[in-house]
Amino acid sequence: MYRHGGKWGNPWERQPATPDISECQRRYSDELSSKWPKFSKFKCNRWPGDNTKLAALNALQSVVALVTYCDGVELIPGCGTIIESHDNAIIVLTSANLIRRPTSNEFGENALANNITVCAHSYDGHSYKGGEVFAYDFHYNLAVLKFISETPLGPAKFGRMDELIPANKVVVMGIYFAEPFEPMTAMGEYWCERARYDCKELFVTNCKITRCGDGGPLINYCGEVIGLAFYDPDSSPCLPINIALMWWEHYKKYRKCCRPFLGLEATNLNAADLGIIARVIQKFPNAHKGVIIEKVIPDSAADLAGIHVNDVIIQCGEKRIQSLLELFEMIWEKVGVPIELVIVRVDNIAPIQLNMVFVEATLDQLYSWPANNANYDDYSD
Repeated sequence: MYRHGGKWGNPWERQPATPDISECQRRYSDELSSKWPKFSKFKCNRWPGDNTKLAALNALQSVVALVTYCDGVELIPGCGTIIESHDNAIIVLTSANLIRRPTSNEFGENALANNITVCAHSYDGHSYKGGEVFAYDFHYNLAVLKFISETPLGPAKFGRMDELIPANKVVVMGIYFAEPFEPMTAMGEYWCERARYDCKELFVTNCKITRCGDGGPLINYCGEVIGLAFYDPDSSPCLPINIALMWWEHYKKYRKCCRPFLGLEATNLNAADLGIIARVIQKFPNAHKGVIIEKVIPDSAADLAGIHVNDVIIQCGEKRIQSLLELFEMIWEKVGVPIELVIVRVDNIAPIQLNMVFVEATLDQLYSWPANNANYDDYSD
């Protein structure tokens, strides 16, 4: 930070060389900025540093702006990530908010909008019309779109979100949906905070994005995509890319969605209170990594298997468990199959072996997601 004009400012702040306003800037100011502002609406996003710019440049070719239309009327803009490219087809991962039926309710409807058409725009000005809704899942709020492209576009490079520790720097990327299709960045940190959503697989960052960034990629400072960001006025909850890609691979293989239901709420052991960690380590010195149980849903498979609150899962099958995301990955292809878990419990002298059968989420267990309707009051700086 430095003092400029008597005030502390951002050392990367640089005023435009000329005050000239282009036609695109005038349209944004007059027509778009109040309803669909860019990330730069927030002062914290206006002057990204060198590392942020380098990370964004590494990911930029795989990011697109998206606009969906319902019966020919613009529905909602967002962003997406190119996850595959085959011959003249590109596959884009985004948020299912872009394809949900419009509603005035608090939560989105689990139904497709009527007669959807989708357009995509890349930062270099290329546009792709006639996008096909190839797959979607309202449980995880995911949609996969397919576009025909005469220009080959490279898919994203992927990292792992479970390698993050709290306070690690991350960036939400986006492309604005109107000319000149500007890249957008929202810098922030990974937080250990609990997401205020039904979906407990979400991670939380303090990146501040706007609604037109919904569905865009969360990247690390290597430019690798590690998550899919959803719009929230207070934070940017992100679904780990590990889960999104597992869901996609399962869908391609079986042409149906996989939705494991854990029957519990848990977190990484290192996120628990210090007192709880101390009691576990005192009793089991080698149990410094694992998954601690915070809640067990009555009559669920976890409850029937005998799992208790504050149990720590340290092994699944033959593999030691380091994180909740790792546990989730292991059970993904084993839904309906008995799995042996090894847990430690502070009032037991030895680890306990339990057999558990993870099941699919039923229709009444599907996650709810806030409706993504434009609200101008969301954007206070």
